[in-house]
Amino acid sequence: MESNLALVVALFVQLVVVGGLLLIQPFIVRRGLLFGVYVGEERWDGDEARSITRRWTVALAASMGLGLVLAALVVAIDGPVPLGVLVSVVTQIVASYGTYLWAHFRARRLAAPGAPAGAAALVADKPGSLLLPLASLAIAGVGGAIALAYAWMHYAALPAQVPTHFGVSGRPDAWSPRSFGSVMMLPVATLLMGLAMAVMAVLTARAKRAIRHPGSAASIDAQLRFRRAMANFLAGVGILTTTMLTLLSVYAVRTGLGLAPGLPGTFMALVAAMLVYAVGGSLYLAFRYGQGGARLERKAGSGVLTNGLADNSQWVLGVFYVNRDDPSIFVEKRFGLGYTINFGNPRAVALFVALLVVIAGIVISGLTTPQTHLNPFE
Repeated sequence: MESNLALVVALFVQLVVVGGLLLIQPFIVRRGLLFGVYVGEERWDGDEARSITRRWTVALAASMGLGLVLAALVVAIDGPVPLGVLVSVVTQIVASYGTYLWAHFRARRLAAPGAPAGAAALVADKPGSLLLPLASLAIAGVGGAIALAYAWMHYAALPAQVPTHFGVSGRPDAWSPRSFGSVMMLPVATLLMGLAMAVMAVLTARAKRAIRHPGSAASIDAQLRFRRAMANFLAGVGILTTTMLTLLSVYAVRTGLGLAPGLPGTFMALVAAMLVYAVGGSLYLAFRYGQGGARLERKAGSGVLTNGLADNSQWVLGVFYVNRDDPSIFVEKRFGLGYTINFGNPRAVALFVALLVVIAGIVISGLTTPQTHLNPFE
C-alpha cells in the first residue's frame, strides 16, 4: 500500500514537473525563434506567433489533465499503479510531440526569408572554467572503479541468488541467479553513466555560441554565463548520479553477502537530493537565464540572430542540426533548454551512437536477466 501511494505521488509530481517544463519552453527561447523556426525578431512577437503559443499552452495544460484522468481511471478499475503511470507518461509524450509538430509547421509559414546574417565575434571568448566538469569526470572514474572493484572482489563469496532490485523501503524485492551480468552490470552502468554525464558537461562548457549583430558583446556575455551555468549544472547531475549509483552498487553486494538488510537511508536521501537538484536547477536555468541566455541578452537591443542558429536550412523539424561544414560538436538548441549535437559532424554522431549503445545495453541486460520475487533466504 505504501509503495502504491509513493508511486501515485511520484506520478503526480512527474506529470506536473515534466508538463510544466514543456509548457514554459516557448517563453524562454531566444528572440526570433518560434517552435524551432527562425521567424525574425519582428514576427516573433506578432499576433500569429502569439496565437500559436497560446494554443500550445492550452494543449499542454489539457494533456496534463488528461494524463491524470486516464491514470486515475486505470487505477480505479483495479489496474496496476505502474500501468497508470505508463499511460500518463505516454499521453504526455504523444501530446507534447504532436503539439510541437503542429506548432512547428504553423511557424514555418512565418519563417524569415533569405539567408541569415553572418557575424564573427569581435570580443574575446574567455574559456569558461572546466573545474567542476573535470571534477565530475574524475569522480565518475573513481566511483565506477570502486563499484567494479568491490563487486569483483566479493563475486566468489556471493550466494547462488543475488538481489537485483530494491523497493521504496530499500529492501530487496527481486533476486537473480548469480552471474557476471547480474552482479557486474550495475557497477559497469555506474562507470559508464557517470562518464557520459561528465563528458556532456565538458563538451557543454565548450559548446558553440550563436551571437546577435549588432550587440555582439552583450549577446556573448549572456551566452557565456548561460553556458557556464549549464555545464556546472550537468556536472552536478553527474556527481550526484555517480554517488548514488556507487552506493547502490556497493550495497547490492553487501545485501547479497548478508552484511546489510538493504539500502541505507542515505540512498533515499540522495534520490531526493537528485530530484530537487534536477528540477530546481532546470527551473532556475529557465527563469534566471532563459535558453542560451535569452533573459540576459536584452542589452543586445535590436540585434538579430546570425549564422547556424538563424539558418532554417540547417535544421530538421527545428530539433536536429545538420551542418557538415560546421566542426562544432555541441550547438545551442532552438527549442528546449540546453544544447544538442551537430548531426553533420561524424564525431558528434559517433558520440551519440555510443551513448545509445550504452543505454540499450543496460536496458537489454535488465530485461534479459531472469528474476524471482520469492526471497531465497526465507
